[in-house]
Amino acid sequence: MTRGGWCMRLMRATVFAAVAVIPSILLALAAYLMLGGPSQSTEWEAWMYGPCYGVPGLCIAAAFALGLREDTEE
Repeated sequence: MTRGGWCMRLMRATVFAAVAVIPSILLALAAYLMLGGPSQSTEWEAWMYGPCYGVPGLCIAAAFALGLREDTEE
């Protein structure tokens, strides 16, 4: 693989991850509310770490991994 090809894959992965931020936040909000998180609470102790950090993190990591995949042109 050439250096330019690797750089292009890295830039594509970064763009995919950046674009995935908004949908992942919406998915995290939906998961938080479906798991019973209080919607009117302002206390930080009421947070659920899985929906608040796990869901967006997994979505962004998956988008980054998809961007790093090599194109299979034959």
